[in-house]
Amino acid sequence: MSSQDKKRARLVDVARHAKVSPGTVSNALHNTRFVEPATRQRIEAAIQELNYTPNIRARQLRTGKTSTIALLSSLPLTIASGASRLGFMMEIALTVAIMALEKQHALILVPPGKIPLDMVTFDSAILLEPAENDPQLEALKQAGIPCVTIGRTPGTDTPAPWVDLHSAAAAELLLTHLKAEGAGQCALFIGNIRRTSTMETEATYRHWCEGHQEPVVYYLNEEEGEGAGYQAAHQLLKENPKVNGVLVLVDTFASGAVRAFHETATDIPHQMRLVTRYDGIRARESQPPLTAVNMHLDEIARQAITLLFEVMSGYNVSGSRGQMPELVIRSSTRPLK
Repeated sequence: MSSQDKKRARLVDVARHAKVSPGTVSNALHNTRFVEPATRQRIEAAIQELNYTPNIRARQLRTGKTSTIALLSSLPLTIASGASRLGFMMEIALTVAIMALEKQHALILVPPGKIPLDMVTFDSAILLEPAENDPQLEALKQAGIPCVTIGRTPGTDTPAPWVDLHSAAAAELLLTHLKAEGAGQCALFIGNIRRTSTMETEATYRHWCEGHQEPVVYYLNEEEGEGAGYQAAHQLLKENPKVNGVLVLVDTFASGAVRAFHETATDIPHQMRLVTRYDGIRARESQPPLTAVNMHLDEIARQAITLLFEVMSGYNVSGSRGQMPELVIRSSTRPLK
């Protein structure tokens, strides 16, 4: 053992300095049990004064825990790859990774659509936009692995703890904007998998159509990615020539739709106004750039990791409020002056 190791502060030294038991220090560090705020402050002060660094490897050997969190997505690679560059997932990952590391946990980023339990080891998970009867969620439940979802799990009265994405509010913002910008007839492009975002968006759209127009809804195959949006846009132009506005829920589909409108010389936004939900790379780099919503994913991620640590500490939690989306207007709906 080196002289540096001999001088290294131990957990018992922190406990002695803070005048608490080693178990209380461990509970404060790992959020395994509630620790009074005043006691926690004394422990944190002792950690600072002694320059204490937890021996992660020793703890892993002792407990069998890996101190790792998996970030999963139920969306297929056809949606998340390409120009998206896992944008939605990566925005979540950055905040989660930083906050997890503060709690001595590491983040594992799992490629979308994979069920990783047989490939890697982790202690807890965050799942993005679960589908109804999601196989990843079921696998985590069977393995006894705590999980929080970003977006509520549809089709169940007992969903995993979730952070609300306010999909209905986002749809209302986008549809109201389309109408205000002169879209007299609007269509909806959504995925064919039942997710809360898909279901809430469709319900909001159908309510918005009442007394105004007949709903025009295209259900796109997620596995076909951008090509699905491309085909749906061509189909829309043939079947519904009066439509001059489209809400495309998934940005990957929106990229395909833009390509189809360009091919058919359908001018955006004079002949066709186009909006999507996620204000990511595809929306910003599209020609023209797409009107979308700021989903405040940094705050969504912060709430998700906070909720996950509460679940891991044994607290009985359900959902978190998320943050309301904000409209980001670009030239796909409003011509540049």
